[in-house]
Amino acid sequence: MAINKYAGKKCFVIMPFGIKKDIDGYEVDFDRVYHELIYKAVEELGVDCERCDEIIGTGAIHKKMFRGIFDADVSVVDITSLNPNVFYELGVRHALHKYVTLVIRRNSNLPIPFNISGLSILGYDVDSEEQLERNRKKIRDYIQNALDKPSIDSIIYDVLDDLKVERKIKTIETREEKLYQILGVPGRQIGYITGNINNVNNVDIWVNSENTNMQMARPYEFSVSATIRYEGATKDANGYVVDDLIAKDLRKVTRGRDCSPGTIVVTTAGELEKSNRVKRIFHAAAVTADPGSGYRPIDNIAVCVRNALRKADSEELAPLEVNSILFPLMGVGTTRSSAQEMANKLIDAAIEYMRQNPQSRINKVYFLAYTERDRDICRHKFIYDPRIATQGETETLPS
Repeated sequence: MAINKYAGKKCFVIMPFGIKKDIDGYEVDFDRVYHELIYKAVEELGVDCERCDEIIGTGAIHKKMFRGIFDADVSVVDITSLNPNVFYELGVRHALHKYVTLVIRRNSNLPIPFNISGLSILGYDVDSEEQLERNRKKIRDYIQNALDKPSIDSIIYDVLDDLKVERKIKTIETREEKLYQILGVPGRQIGYITGNINNVNNVDIWVNSENTNMQMARPYEFSVSATIRYEGATKDANGYVVDDLIAKDLRKVTRGRDCSPGTIVVTTAGELEKSNRVKRIFHAAAVTADPGSGYRPIDNIAVCVRNALRKADSEELAPLEVNSILFPLMGVGTTRSSAQEMANKLIDAAIEYMRQNPQSRINKVYFLAYTERDRDICRHKFIYDPRIATQGETETLPS
């Protein structure tokens, strides 16, 4: 069965309900426009479609409406009736999202309001099945192109190019482990572990996303590097670091020199060997820096995954009998492309390595899902990838 790459994406439709007159007195059945034109076009792409009245119900109307606008990957906005509520919600959408907001209206010779006159607005007619199908195709083509190759369609972001809307990240407190079989490679599995990395106690190798100069984060910072450094250090009764074992070992191995992007440097696991049964820490040169521009992910960050798996299969590590490895979702939080796209590249690299190296010592590859977004990204990839056996599992998206 073909995998739908848009599965799990959401469309939120902003428009009037029922039969309303447009500005020149023409009666428009907006329920028919929604069900026969918009809904069918969107669903044919495999994108879930909702109109604002379908989620409002009872309770906090504005909260549900804003959440629907905010969460949607796609929004279709019908301005035919020049309804003030529709324009307000269009403004909210443009303030929250750079991409994939499609504005439509019934074909008319009436001028478009000045403030949105610069938008590309799709005209439609629904008087016949032929017109419906022709306009469904226009909607499908626009959404498909916008999802595949995003370009700014928000007037606000087009003008204020430094605007950024921060999304609150919900961390996962509990540990959940999920593994999937890699098809064609018996005994080889891939999956995720949720929660804080210091709760993981059954994985031989932890991969640490590091910069090319291999300077670990300070022990009390909020990052995987900092956690590994702190948990791997010897501490006194009050929790203060006495011996910075992993960072010290890393400096000894690298001799203070920078590493090429994608390099994997192996160190001992310090106190993590006793506390979490970790055999080795792999420090991946996944981040680089440009003077005056700060840190950014290396161009081909997936090479870190391939190199780490090669290192795990190297002769020098054979005596350790390692068989499992844990990767952070390197670069996902800082990439300019979508988080899903970046995670897909990392997971693809792991899957392809295991398929090309069926005799690998590693039989379990994990990715760390510290937040709800990370978990949903991983699950979406695993469930819809044809190389993974999910045994009929379906995707449940967060509310």
